[in-house]
Amino acid sequence: MDEYNRRHFIRTSIPGFLGLGLALPTITALATRANACYGRTPENGAINWDAFLTAVEKEAEKQHLDNWDQADYVKKAAALALRLNLQDEALSEAFAKTKNGLGNQRADFYKLEKQRNFEVSLVQFEKGEQISHHDHPGMTGVLLCATGNVDVWNYDLLEQKAESDPLLLHQTAKSTLEKGMVSTLTSKSRNIHKLQAHSLTQLVDIFAPPYNKERAHNSSWFKVDTETYQGKKDIYQATKR
Repeated sequence: MDEYNRRHFIRTSIPGFLGLGLALPTITALATRANACYGRTPENGAINWDAFLTAVEKEAEKQHLDNWDQADYVKKAAALALRLNLQDEALSEAFAKTKNGLGNQRADFYKLEKQRNFEVSLVQFEKGEQISHHDHPGMTGVLLCATGNVDVWNYDLLEQKAESDPLLLHQTAKSTLEKGMVSTLTSKSRNIHKLQAHSLTQLVDIFAPPYNKERAHNSSWFKVDTETYQGKKDIYQATKR
């Protein structure tokens, strides 16, 4: 950056100096945003919405490589989600709009961003509302709890050796997400899940690749038994709905 000495400021007119002063907040904001986009914020420091999208896109585009490591991707995407500044102006309007869904007795979904390699949605639950067991075939997911708290159950689908074999799920995790916590899934691990909120809850949901007609069509909903299958720990029988 250029060096400025006392003579430069002396030669600046009073109106020009005042104009520069008024512009400084905007200049500073733009510089901060640019620095965040180019990785110049402190390590583990908060990042704005644009910087977050840029960083997620950089990681998500690797899905087109033959050796894409989904577990490594969701780990990195989760770390980025935890750094996201939820007070960013770009998100404030979205969080405000979710209040329009209060009282409709169902979870509400709001699309925040959709790109070629990923999409981000805002999901809102009121107390007691849930999304029953479902899957995301061929997709990875990162779930960030922005407000409230929600129970999340995760399952792996066990291989059926014959079509006549029962459909069995292995429950791999049950956790309660609170503000600032994340849950992840890959196409092979923890992909089937269920959510139920304890209170008014808002989640930032990141999927890579994004939904398209084929992925939406291939998604399934499951009815899962409440008791374990033949007394086997964490194994449950399910049927597709």
